[in-house]
Amino acid sequence: MNEHSARASCPRRAWFAAVGALGAASLIGCAGDTGSERFAFEAYAGGALGAAAPLTFTNARGWTVTLQRADVVLGPLYLNVLPPLRATRGPFDWLLPLAHAQSDHLAEGRIAGEVLGQVRFSALSAELTAFDVMGTATEEPTRTAEVWFYPEPGLSPESAAIEAAALSVEGVAVRDGVSIAFGGALTLNDQWLTEQAPGARGSTTVTALRQVRGIAAELNPRAGGRLELRLDAAALFRGADFASLAARPIEADGSVRLSQEPGQRDQVMNNLYQGLQAASGTYALSWVDP
Repeated sequence: MNEHSARASCPRRAWFAAVGALGAASLIGCAGDTGSERFAFEAYAGGALGAAAPLTFTNARGWTVTLQRADVVLGPLYLNVLPPLRATRGPFDWLLPLAHAQSDHLAEGRIAGEVLGQVRFSALSAELTAFDVMGTATEEPTRTAEVWFYPEPGLSPESAAIEAAALSVEGVAVRDGVSIAFGGALTLNDQWLTEQAPGARGSTTVTALRQVRGIAAELNPRAGGRLELRLDAAALFRGADFASLAARPIEADGSVRLSQEPGQRDQVMNNLYQGLQAASGTYALSWVDP
């Protein structure tokens, strides 16, 4: 267990305790269907293999970006199997509340593993950081994963006005002799909600925008193994055009601050948001057997 895990606060653990109990109940259902036993495992997150600060790369717009910081806070995680044969609840299922992952889109048989905690790590380091709780899984092949970005402990997942950032970045972008220093924080709050009536086509909820679904994860969890998630920081800037920041005010430190506020949101921040929510290219999951 690393220093971050050892320092995990009691409130943070308590915040996930109820969810953990319900999640275990969902996995009992999965194990009953397949005959697999549940087991606990460690889960880790870090930057892409070979990543180190400062990280330099050239994006699709021709900007050479050097990142000095790319800090991420994510969790929980879910590993999913193929869709269940039975999508409806049984006559006595109302006695047992649904697991958190099941509450709006997953039914019995879909969840093969889950890590009901969070982790803070640098995407500019290949060194892995442990989640603050153990995960739970059954020995079933998985096909996809979900990465969720919950608000800070103590707040409901449905809370819209939150302050904790999911992503914080600092760096410099250079193209054709033009150099732009930048920095900012992306918070998944109500500023990203569209102005549409609830239930209208294309409308979403603040809870849904914190969920990245359909990430490829063809894994075979086995007792004694561990889950590793890596985030490619360069993928967050794939389509970022820093020329869009030319008219933005320059701070005292010489950098431009990225903004996500409606009416002031810049193109680079939009790309960070899209990259963080991308099901392909940003995240890579692997299962490491002992």
